[in-house]
Amino acid sequence: MNSRQDSGSNRLDDAARAGWLYYVAGNTQDQIASTLGVSRQTAQRLVSLAVSEGLIKVRVDHPIANCLDLAARLKSRFALDLVEVVPSDPASSSTIGVAVAAAAEIERRLRSPTPIVMAIGTGRTLK
Repeated sequence: MNSRQDSGSNRLDDAARAGWLYYVAGNTQDQIASTLGVSRQTAQRLVSLAVSEGLIKVRVDHPIANCLDLAARLKSRFALDLVEVVPSDPASSSTIGVAVAAAAEIERRLRSPTPIVMAIGTGRTLK
């Protein structure tokens, strides 16, 4: 193996260490820098490299993760600009989650300094 490959391999090893220290051990970037003997900026870059190279995999163990995944797939499949999928509580109205999410999005858009045209339909969703 040539020195360039060794250097790249060592960089990924450092990135894996930095990623583990950050995501598993819960260290700050300052602590990682101290542990690895690098600057804080280098520690930040190593953690970022670990993520971009796929060395770090994050899994969310919560029902909302299914909503986020479905939203991403719908957005991609139908080339949509905005998709939000909200969970529903079978014990209560299934439209409450939609109403809360829609209200938050409407408020966010109305706060924008840029003028907009907003249309709201009628029907079961707006109940």
